[in-house]
Amino acid sequence: MAGTFFIMIACFTWALDTLIRYPLLGAGYSTLQIVLIEHLTLVLFVAPMLWRYRHVYRHMSIGGFSCLFFIGGIGSAMGTLAFTEAFHYLNPTVVILLQKLQPIVAILLAYWLLKERIEGHFVQWAAVILLGSFVMMWPDLRQLGDAQWHYSSDTTSILKGYGYTLIAVIAWGAATVCGKYLSYQHMPANAIMSGRFVAGLLVLLPMALAQSDTLTAMTSIDLSLAVAMALLSGFIGMWFYYQGLKTVPAQLATLAELSFPVFAAAINWLFLDMGLTAYQIIGGMMLILGNIGLRMKELRKAELTPVAQ
Repeated sequence: MAGTFFIMIACFTWALDTLIRYPLLGAGYSTLQIVLIEHLTLVLFVAPMLWRYRHVYRHMSIGGFSCLFFIGGIGSAMGTLAFTEAFHYLNPTVVILLQKLQPIVAILLAYWLLKERIEGHFVQWAAVILLGSFVMMWPDLRQLGDAQWHYSSDTTSILKGYGYTLIAVIAWGAATVCGKYLSYQHMPANAIMSGRFVAGLLVLLPMALAQSDTLTAMTSIDLSLAVAMALLSGFIGMWFYYQGLKTVPAQLATLAELSFPVFAAAINWLFLDMGLTAYQIIGGMMLILGNIGLRMKELRKAELTPVAQ
C-alpha cells in the first residue's frame, strides 16, 4: 500500500502548492517565469544527486534518455505551460473536465508500451475512482450548461484552448508511463527525479530567452515563496511520487494522481475557509477508497499468484 500512499502524499504537496502559485500569478508574474524559477531552484538543489548518479546517466540507452527528456522537457515543462495557457481560452471547468482524460491516456499507453494488462477488477475500481472524480465536479458541471464555455467565438482561439489542454493531458499521461519505464529499467528514483528537473530546465531556458519581455524583477518575498514552492511540490512532492512509482504499475499511479482535487478541496477548507460540499465529500471518499480498494485487490492477486502456479 505504501506506493499508492506515497503518490497521494505527492498530490497533497501539489495541492499545497496552489496556496503560493496562484498569488504569484495574481501578482503579475508570468507562468513561464514561475516555472523557470522552480526548475532553476530544483536543479541547484539536486546538483549533488546529479553528480552522484553520473554513472547512471552515462550508461543510459537512447530510449532511456528519450524517456527522461520527455518526462522533464515535455511532461514537466511544456505540459504545465500548456495547461496554464488553456485557461486563457476555455472555461476552467472545461479545462479541468478534459484533464480527467489523463488516466485514460496513461492506461492505454501502459497497456501498449509496458504491456500492463487491463483486467476486469481494474476496470471496476477505475470506474469507481473516475466516477468519484466526476461527482466532486458535479456542481460545476451543472453550471457549465449556462456558462460561457469559450472566451472567444473565434474558431482559432477555441481550437487553441482545446489543443493546449490535450497537449497537457497527453504530456502528463505519457510522462507517467515514461517514469514507470525507467523504473522497470532499474533506474534509481532520485536519478529520474534529478534528470527530470534538468530536462525541464533545458527546454525552459531557450523559451525564456525568446520571451525575455515576460520576465520581470521579483521582490525578495515573492522570490522566497517561489523557492519554497519549488522545494515543497517539486523536490518533496516528486520524491514521494517516484518512490511510489517504483512499487505500483503506471495504471494505478495515474488513478492515484486523481486524489489531487480531494486534497485541494481540503486545503481550501482548512486555509481559505471555503466550505466543503456534499458532492466533494462523497466524491472524495469514492476516489480515495477506490484507490485503496484497487491496490488491496492487486496485492491479494500478487499473493495468490505463486499458489496458483
